[in-house]
Amino acid sequence: MIQNITEIKSMPEVLKAVEGFKSDGYRYVTMICLKANEGHELIYIFEKDNKLKNLRYFVKPGEKPKSMSGIYLCALLIENEYQDLFGLTFEGLAIDYKGHLYLTPNSPKTPLA
Repeated sequence: MIQNITEIKSMPEVLKAVEGFKSDGYRYVTMICLKANEGHELIYIFEKDNKLKNLRYFVKPGEKPKSMSGIYLCALLIENEYQDLFGLTFEGLAIDYKGHLYLTPNSPKTPLA
């Protein structure tokens, strides 16, 4: 079970929290994506001084979450991966592979969606 998790209700709040972590010296560890209640749950994980902080955000069906790659460039990899695997669309990705970071044209489309 993930501990020390903060539930965030809106994407502008997520962006504000992530910007705060960046300015406070946290590093972006990764993001977890889970199918949940007809949508997806995103859990953003940050670390500083060997302590983790986590943000949870529920993505409603059809919603396009904002990319964190403008704050943490490394986020573009996991966001592109979740576009490939779950069919999510992240707005404002620094580099958008449009569903082809891992998947070839002959691969199944969004195999975890």
